[in-house]
Amino acid sequence: MANNGAQRSAFSGIGKVYRFSLKQAIATRGWLLSTLILGLLLLVGIPGALFLASAAEDDSSTADDKEKNIRLVCVCDETEGEADYSVLNQLSEEQYEFKSCASMDAAIQESVGARDAVILRVTKQDDAYSLTVYLPQITDISRSRASSFGTFVEQSFRSILLQKAEITAEGAALLSMPVNMGTASVNEKAEVESNDVNSAKFIINMLMPYFMMMLIYMMVVLYGQSMANSVMLEKTSKLMETILVTVHPFALLMGKMLAIATAAVLQILIWLAALIGGLFGGTSVLLDFVPKSADNHVVASVRQITDLNTGIFSIKGAVISIGFMALGFLLYLSLSALSGAVASKQEDLNKTNMIFSLILVGSLLLTMSSGMLDNMSDGQLPASPLWLRLIPFTAILVMPGRLILGEETGLSAAASAGILLLSVILLIALAAAVYKLLVLYRGELLKPKQIAAMLKESRKPKSDGPAGV
Repeated sequence: MANNGAQRSAFSGIGKVYRFSLKQAIATRGWLLSTLILGLLLLVGIPGALFLASAAEDDSSTADDKEKNIRLVCVCDETEGEADYSVLNQLSEEQYEFKSCASMDAAIQESVGARDAVILRVTKQDDAYSLTVYLPQITDISRSRASSFGTFVEQSFRSILLQKAEITAEGAALLSMPVNMGTASVNEKAEVESNDVNSAKFIINMLMPYFMMMLIYMMVVLYGQSMANSVMLEKTSKLMETILVTVHPFALLMGKMLAIATAAVLQILIWLAALIGGLFGGTSVLLDFVPKSADNHVVASVRQITDLNTGIFSIKGAVISIGFMALGFLLYLSLSALSGAVASKQEDLNKTNMIFSLILVGSLLLTMSSGMLDNMSDGQLPASPLWLRLIPFTAILVMPGRLILGEETGLSAAASAGILLLSVILLIALAAAVYKLLVLYRGELLKPKQIAAMLKESRKPKSDGPAGV
């Protein structure tokens, strides 16, 4: 008797199916265009956007530098109590010449001819002090500069009030001394990291989890639907009977799933390579054309992000996260294959895909509503709930981003990966068993209870008939 597909090894032919399906997946126009377009956007768009942002900040700083600074402040204090306004110079980076004037007319006369002067009028109404900054008719001081000066005086006016309360100059200076609060992190070398490092970490920690979740979500939706449609169409193809003669149903399904997962991971790797090239390569080249001013926060943040010594990214975690994504694709692809194996026509596929879509959307909503992305501070990502990292369908959305940022311990990563791997094996085995059982089925859509009964029946040993026959 000829050896047919059912009698062959379950793994026989996986390599052939894998190579054929992979070639079909990556040779499509949609795969090539999406990979190329997004790769170019990441490679060129990121350094271009950073270049424009940093150049705009430098232009803004240059424009501010071109504005003339305030030198003379004519003070018209119409309230009770004496105060030396020059104490404000202790609280400001800029130094002003404060000149006391008995009235507004005297202040106006004093400011005539001084193109870098402003008038500060202090009044009191309804138990509240009122500060007004006036610009002379002929002046080189802009309204924005005068407004900034007024804000500074308002924030520092407590030192003036202390003098009016006849507190000593030493006491007034002590009470009015500003208090600056900052946070810093200590790295593995026991060195205190700068504020720029913390700011860069905060930005990356805030954006990376969202980016990873949306990337995986879009890829699973795209390739999951493709997998379900492919399985369903091959079942209804007239060539299926011929294919099953040489390829075992399990091998056919596994080869196709592995090929699609490879195409998806390969596409993500190309995009990640473009992202790294744009961030580390293109950015370093383009930012050389931007003046390296000390107060350009965009340039400082980018240089800190692209500095591998800051520990923002974990190379080891990035490698492990790719493995998580690959297992996650297999997990969802097995769900898609299960949907395609049960359905025998397009109408049935729409119904079975609903379960697949509900699981995916539900996992995304659980992840985003769990609070793990809220209240981020100090450049650190809050610990996600344990159940979120252990449930396979949510773990693949959470873990890749956290691993890249080095926010996961080895024990928790190993536990999550182990549960995910076990779930992938079980779900693939279920999808393959249903596919083998219903590969030639052409009837109405079966209910889960019916499929379970058929699977149970198929596992019973077959009798060879009566002994004497």
